Amino acid sequence: MKRPQLYVSAPPHLHSGVRVNSIMRDFIVALLPAVLAGWFYFGWSALLILIISTASAMATKLLWDKLVGRPVGLKDGSAIFTGLVLGLMLSNQVPWWIPVVGCLVAIVAGKELFGGLGNHPFNSSLVGWAFLAISYKDILENYPTPEPKFLLEAGEYLVDPAIYAFKDGGVDAIIDVPWKDFILGNVPGEIGTICVIAILLGGAYLLYRRVITWHIPVSFIATVWIFGYVTSLIDPETYASGTFHVLAGWTLFAAFFLAPEFGTAPVTVGGKIGYGIGCGLLTMIIRIWGTYNEGVPFAILLMNSVTPLLDKIRPRVVGRVKEIA
Repeated sequence: MKRPQLYVSAPPHLHSGVRVNSIMRDFIVALLPAVLAGWFYFGWSALLILIISTASAMATKLLWDKLVGRPVGLKDGSAIFTGLVLGLMLSNQVPWWIPVVGCLVAIVAGKELFGGLGNHPFNSSLVGWAFLAISYKDILENYPTPEPKFLLEAGEYLVDPAIYAFKDGGVDAIIDVPWKDFILGNVPGEIGTICVIAILLGGAYLLYRRVITWHIPVSFIATVWIFGYVTSLIDPETYASGTFHVLAGWTLFAAFFLAPEFGTAPVTVGGKIGYGIGCGLLTMIIRIWGTYNEGVPFAILLMNSVTPLLDKIRPRVVGRVKEIA
């Protein structure tokens, strides 16, 4: 009798039916409200930066795959997502070569040198942004005043992003800014990080589609708010409120689109919650007492490094008999 042939492969052995390209498609769809908000406030120059950034990421991925002799991997959509996210984290005033250089670093150093999608330990878009922020800080920090296309008048309370104004001038510099300006996005900032409504629409879509779970966004946002609430309670003349820290800067954009990135974030429930709390704590520590104005990107990169440790946080197995040596 012929012995059956057994094929051994790495787990998991059951496929959920969800593929990488469908996940990336959902992320890209979720980013569209932020893209439209960027166009609404910053005009066609914002869309040009996003197009250059996305095209640069795709071209870099294509050339790298050709160079190393791998099948071209553009169909999964990960390069499009990386380029789009990086572009949304830039001002519309940066020169065209900034997103090109950022995407080159993001794709090659942030992802492909580690083995490609799923093998990179750090958020690749943030790797590219961090390189730009350290190398070309003055170029990146050129933020125009938003000019809404219709219905709204340009915000008149800030000339710099709210977090920058808070770091430079304290609570007095941001105390008069109405909450509606933060919610609508009528404040200076990056193309895709200013409009709270647009970001929440995208985040709600991801949660509805079950692309991400609530654990990282909620724990991240809650930690930022609680930290801000406690510090402002201690000294309201020095520290801004928790609501300010949630609505201003990258907090919401990061909670839904950066921190939960697959491959760099934990997969266990306990790990996700600990990861979100760590991101929130580091964000606030850097924002309030650190050198950099925005603590979000560096907080996430630091927490990416402890993801393997956080994945070991799991519930105790009930009913298992411990073997005695």
